[in-house]
Amino acid sequence: INYNKDVSLLYKQKNYTNGLVLTQSLGINYNHKQIDLGFNGSVAYNTFKYSLQSNLNSEYYIQTYSPEFNYTFFKYLIASTDLDYTINSGMSAGYNQHIAYWNASLALQIFKKRDGEIKLSVYDILNQNKSLTRSTGDNYIQDTRTNVLRRYLMLSFTYNIRKGSQQNSGMPIPKQFQRGM
Repeated sequence: INYNKDVSLLYKQKNYTNGLVLTQSLGINYNHKQIDLGFNGSVAYNTFKYSLQSNLNSEYYIQTYSPEFNYTFFKYLIASTDLDYTINSGMSAGYNQHIAYWNASLALQIFKKRDGEIKLSVYDILNQNKSLTRSTGDNYIQDTRTNVLRRYLMLSFTYNIRKGSQQNSGMPIPKQFQRGM
């Protein structure tokens, strides 16, 4: 829950802006032998009300659903895929869009302790990546569409200097942090 109240002068009168954002998220993960499955979902309700300009009052929703799947072959080869599906509603015309951002990768773990990784990744397989944002101020609402990097391939090498000590501690890195590493 996020509540914000601002005051500004508009035509020499006090203008009050009340903003409320309610967000709820839920995630579930399942790990068994070579398979890791995960699903996360979130819904954000946003409402902004203006005391002097009621025509700017707005309500909109942003929903995001994110399934993810990882499968380990031959102990050292990991196939992964994830999808972020975003639904925007209640925004200006042309901004109420559904956006699917699908990624996949194939990684080979190397070295004795599997602390090295060579990975080939494909980002935005469906070539639909978009950046749609809404900004609100004292007397305005602005919807913005920004150009972003679309579909691309990346070959990477990662060496994890902590992996050996992490395995000994028995504390695995949570899945949501592993994706960004």
